[in-house]
Amino acid sequence: DTLTSMNNLAMLYDNQGRYVKAEPLYKDCLEMARAVLGERHPDTLTSMNNLAMLYDNQGRYVKAEPLYKDCLEMARAVLGER
Repeated sequence: DTLTSMNNLAMLYDNQGRYVKAEPLYKDCLEMARAVLGERHPDTLTSMNNLAMLYDNQGRYVKAEPLYKDCLEMARAVLGER
């Protein structure tokens, strides 16, 4: 599907260190997932985590941390503690 394809392309750019190309794709993917699937859908949480990892990989910890925290909080609420 479109979200998966966008995410995969963003991951490719991320893995290549092409962060400027990866970031807008990750952001668009997250926004589309929120709109189509809802804030707490597991795929939305994956998109949020992927954007956080991009920031983490770049040393942009101030941007990564709140995304990681929000993702964890929502995952616990939806999926439990497992």
